[in-house]
Amino acid sequence: MSKAFKRMTGGIVIYLIISYTILLLIPNSFVLPTAVFSSFVGSLLITSAAILFYRKTPSPELKWILIAVSAYFIGDLGGVVSGYFSLTSVNLNVLLDFPYTIHLLTITIFLFRLLDIEHFRSQKLLILDSLTLFTVAMIAGYLTIFKHIPEYTRTFAEQLSWDIYSFLTILLTLFFFLLYASGLKKPVSLFAFSFLMGGTFLLGMINFLFYSFLLNDFTFYAMLLLPLYPLSSYFFISFLVTWHLPIIAKQQLLLLRIEQILRPSFSYILLLLLITYVTFSPVTTRFYFITIATTFLLFLTRQLFSYRENVRLLRETTSLQENLETIVSQKTELLRLREQEFKALFLSYPQMVLEVNQASHILSGNPAAIREGWMEKSLKDEQVRLFKQVMEALHANKGVPSLSKTFYIPHDEEDLIYTMTSICIADQERVFIILSDVTEDVRQEQWLEKLGNHDALTRLPNRRFFEEQLQTLLPTIRHGSLLFVDLDGFKAINDTYGHDAGDLLLQETAGRLQQLIQGEELVARLGGDEFILFTVRDEDETTAFASKLLASLNEPFYIKDQTMSVTPSIGISLYPSDGKSSNVLLIRADEAMYHIKNTNKNNFQFAAQLKRN
Repeated sequence: MSKAFKRMTGGIVIYLIISYTILLLIPNSFVLPTAVFSSFVGSLLITSAAILFYRKTPSPELKWILIAVSAYFIGDLGGVVSGYFSLTSVNLNVLLDFPYTIHLLTITIFLFRLLDIEHFRSQKLLILDSLTLFTVAMIAGYLTIFKHIPEYTRTFAEQLSWDIYSFLTILLTLFFFLLYASGLKKPVSLFAFSFLMGGTFLLGMINFLFYSFLLNDFTFYAMLLLPLYPLSSYFFISFLVTWHLPIIAKQQLLLLRIEQILRPSFSYILLLLLITYVTFSPVTTRFYFITIATTFLLFLTRQLFSYRENVRLLRETTSLQENLETIVSQKTELLRLREQEFKALFLSYPQMVLEVNQASHILSGNPAAIREGWMEKSLKDEQVRLFKQVMEALHANKGVPSLSKTFYIPHDEEDLIYTMTSICIADQERVFIILSDVTEDVRQEQWLEKLGNHDALTRLPNRRFFEEQLQTLLPTIRHGSLLFVDLDGFKAINDTYGHDAGDLLLQETAGRLQQLIQGEELVARLGGDEFILFTVRDEDETTAFASKLLASLNEPFYIKDQTMSVTPSIGISLYPSDGKSSNVLLIRADEAMYHIKNTNKNNFQFAAQLKRN
């Protein structure tokens, strides 16, 4: 609660204690002016509080209450001024009654804006109960207020003013029931709802009792009610201050239960009280029988509506029950079919399926899992390692309904690769694990990937893969050399010994090149008898490497009991002086290779030298 609300509450309590202490101690002749002044002080306090709250958190609802309490304050101020100057004009009294009428009318509009009107359309009995309450209130109001107004008032204007105010008081009684029975547009806490109901009931009862006492010559008791008017306004302001508090489900349920118990019997209780009141009140026989007939008609009408509503509800309940039974039967059959489908899927699924509980115990397995030995007492080492990893993954991902993961299990020659998919059955506290041995699939995928990046004959990287690797390597080194190698005399070997011999010679050449490179250096076959190498060496080191390469490729090849020889022509480009990209380096080395091939075979040529020449 805010400090301002606590101060307002403390102020209203102190105001009531002081007011009634003074009123009970002073002589009866001073009660009227003291009660009027006390009501003026209370309305001043409440109006100040309403202005303060409206400035902090303005809202349309608080605006209506501010108008209401301001109107009442103006009426009290006029009453104090007229009493001080002993002004007794009838027209002045009618004028002073106008702010009070505005106050009551504004409160009525405020309450109407809060009502959930849509609820009336679905609850016909609520409309009838409201009509019953309004009729009871009008009859009671006539007996205690309306029939005495002509005797008490002096002019038609004053009588009309009193009639309007009395009618608004009866409307407040009606709104008290409507707020209780139909509810509000916006759900509020029980605490806030109690303030609203208390303020509505208090204002209606104060008005009803005040005019009943006043018109029946109990002026002293009527005056004692005046200090309570600001209290009703305090309740309305408190409702608006607290209606944003959290809604507690238990409190709302309690309120609903009370409403379900009291609302059906509310109309009957009111009708019974009205008949009792009219029976023992001094009324004419005609009015008595009109009241009894009206009451009886309302009772029969409500019974008829209640009967028709019960028949409708019974039919709807019966229809719903039949529909529910049909739905349950259909769902049961569907569940049975799903269970059969699941069982068939479990038994025929080609991959291994294990049923595992929360204690990591294997409960069952499908035929594929049984064939792999998962249901035997002693599992293989790789099965033990796999199952341990699977359960660790499941426990690490608690609450995840489905988990897919790949595991690499050490084996004798090469790792075994499994994929695991888990399906959690939360209500039954078990998990179905689907295990798939994807070792061959992964190996084949790796082989296909390698095949796409390598030459099928020599198993060396192809040009595309070579350039990708070189482009990644170049930013990480300071210098390097790209060697473009072409085999002289290879066509003659193909023509003399056949393509098989040529293929074997290319394979042997690839092997010799791979033996020469080291570390992060690269070698690839471009196609035909052309090869490329990249070494992380400077110019001097590359010269020595090229000489070693010449010597290696000049050694004879022994293929199919035949001795064969080829000579290399080598073009060399240097990084970064000849180029900073793989494509440029390859072009420069290719130019140098063709130059040496056309001028001085079995040798090497630097691209930089070619440029100088």
